[in-house]
Formats: sequence, C-alpha cells, structure tokens
Amino acid sequence: MATVPFHEQVGLVLRATRRELGMSQRAFAEAAGVPKSTLARVERSALGCSLELVLDLLGRTGHSLGVVGADGELVTRWTPTDLRARDRSDRRFPAHREVREVPRMANEPLWWVLHEFLGTGRCGPQPRWTAEGFAIPPGTRFGREPRPREPGEGLRWPY
Repeated sequence: MATVPFHEQVGLVLRATRRELGMSQRAFAEAAGVPKSTLARVERSALGCSLELVLDLLGRTGHSLGVVGADGELVTRWTPTDLRARDRSDRRFPAHREVREVPRMANEPLWWVLHEFLGTGRCGPQPRWTAEGFAIPPGTRFGREPRPREPGEGLRWPY
C-alpha cells in the first residue's frame, strides 16, 4: 500500500470526520468559522495553508499534529528544560547552550548580580534559568570589530 503524503492526510481526516458527523462542507466550514472554499482547498491539499489553520481544523475534529521520526515513532525526546526554560523575553535559549535552573535565593547568575543587583541599572527579577558558564566555541566573536584608533586619539569613553 502506498504511503499517503501528509498534506493529503489532513484532508482525509477532515472528510472522514465530516462523514461521521453527517456534516456537509458548508456546515462544517460555518461551524469552524472559515469560508467553504478554504475548507475545500484544505481537504484537497494542506500545502500552502497556514499551520494555524491546519491546527485549528484538526483540533475541531479531535486530532492533533506530532513529529514522527524516520522509524515511524512519535518523537518525545524533549527534556523538561527544553519545554520550560525561557529567557526574560520569553524566548528559548540557543540549542548549543547548556541551560540550568537557577536555585531560588542564590546569588546567581553572576551576570545578574553584577549587572542588575550591584549595577546602576534597574534591577529586574532574578532569572529562573541561565546558560552561564559555557565554553565559548572556537572562532566565535561577540559584537562588532572595534574601530581602529586614530593617531593621537585619547580615551573613547572618558569617565
């Protein structure tokens, strides 16, 4: 038996669910809050449709999406840190950094203590996660190359 591509599987699930519910395309589209033409397009092929639309329509049928590995098994290799760790802007940490939870009431992470707690800036809340203490990969450069000094140029940032 030939494998059905994902973009067709979405449409087949939607059609099968509509059949079980005894709903026409028009009735299901109205219930989902999408135009009938959009539902018809998704049922033909989910290619070119937004992931948000596909997730919404599948969610209304009681289905969801998952990532399947080459062996056909659902991928579930997420660590609790991968799922919960966020920086203070609610972004995930870079994948190449080792992230750990900061113990409460500890004087860490060091950057927070030096920059915000002891520094002159506003003191934000102590972070819950840190990627501090990693080895910088060889060849990594942070920031821009400094401009060469002009002859006779003094200090650039006099205090």
